[in-house]
Amino acid sequence: MAYEFRLPDIGEGLHEAEILTWFKASGDYVKENENIVEVQTDKAVVEISSPVGGVVQSFGAEVGEVVKVGEVLFTVLEDVKAGAGVLVSAGKTSGQHESIQQGSNGINTLQRESTQFEHTKQVSTQTNSFTQHNLQQNSVGILPKKRVIAAPSVRKLARELGIDITEVVSTGKGGKVTEEDVRNFKTLAEKEAAATVATFELQEAAAVSAPFKSPSERETAARLEEEVREPIRGLRKKIYQNMKISKSTAIHCSGMDDVVVTKLVDFKKQLEPHAERARVKLTYLPFFVKAAAKALSRHPIFNATVDDEKLEIIYKKNIHIGVAVATDDGLLVPVIKHADQKTILEIAAELQDLSKRARERKLKPHELSGSTFTISSTGGNGGWFATPIINYPEVAILGVHSIKKKPIVLDDQIVIGQVMGMSITFDHRVIDGAPANAFMEEIGTLIGNPELFILEGR
Repeated sequence: MAYEFRLPDIGEGLHEAEILTWFKASGDYVKENENIVEVQTDKAVVEISSPVGGVVQSFGAEVGEVVKVGEVLFTVLEDVKAGAGVLVSAGKTSGQHESIQQGSNGINTLQRESTQFEHTKQVSTQTNSFTQHNLQQNSVGILPKKRVIAAPSVRKLARELGIDITEVVSTGKGGKVTEEDVRNFKTLAEKEAAATVATFELQEAAAVSAPFKSPSERETAARLEEEVREPIRGLRKKIYQNMKISKSTAIHCSGMDDVVVTKLVDFKKQLEPHAERARVKLTYLPFFVKAAAKALSRHPIFNATVDDEKLEIIYKKNIHIGVAVATDDGLLVPVIKHADQKTILEIAAELQDLSKRARERKLKPHELSGSTFTISSTGGNGGWFATPIINYPEVAILGVHSIKKKPIVLDDQIVIGQVMGMSITFDHRVIDGAPANAFMEEIGTLIGNPELFILEGR
């Protein structure tokens, strides 16, 4: 019996997911609850397992394609053991047609008509030795796509280097593909590609002297050879789409100001030993989160989202603050839930954990969703001001920037103080300038006078 698995809503507001890696090929046997695919949602990378055991019959999309919620992700023939001799139709993932038939001796014989074979032969005329390596590893046109055993970090490295991990020769224990295997494969590919380019350059050099090729044509050809094109995929694709929606929908307006944070710098130093005893690294960010949470409780228009279809402002009763975290793949925004009900030390501990797992890409979808307001920090080495992009459909985002020593006026005297740049970007369709100034002023007062945190408790 064929079981169709449809993409579920695995995160708040999920509409679609991009295929990153298939762990199985058509004809492979998958166990119940065994991971079969890795997908990229709006917020996180998620591995999806098969709820049934059986032989993989087909896939709903290839790597790099998008599947919408409710669409068929893959199909499994239930209760069929490996080698049972059933008919299996190949899916889109390999671009090939294959069938498994049981012979008279009980051994499965695999036949495949590969649409990729002719393409491989064409490539071989330019990079013959590299193609021969591929043919030896994959036996194109004879064997099915092999199952690859590799850690998620190794699969990620292969994607970043633009390598099909199924083509990599494994040297690890138990046939496991290692990071060294991937890098060695990349080196081999680059050498073969360099040899091909060298051949083309010799041909072009001979053609340059030809009277029919103009200088402009030669310049165009040289420029094209210098280009490297990279598909926008995964997390970067989601960031690309979200930024486009935000800027094309919300009317962005930004305000900026300086905040004297001399007291905050001293206050943080006093608290650091206490935080260390709790095994928490104390940064300035927990203070900004706490200050924003307090200001949001007094300025509810900033703790809201917009429903553009119904033309409604949705005021949120809970204060969930998203904090932008830079990773190798792009920005992720883990969320501090109920930030107004937590102490600075509790926020610091949670930020430490969320930031670490964000960089390791180990966050759960619910930890990346549900924010009502967002903070973006450029860090200690960042610039003085910036205009952050609203995390749509939220209505505002706070930007906190580097802290530097600067001359300030204190009691009519010019002294050296610690000064921080701060900015607020808000949706001018629903928030006016005066409320934005009041909101930013309250945050600045709290940051500039951290003793108020103690006075007001949580």
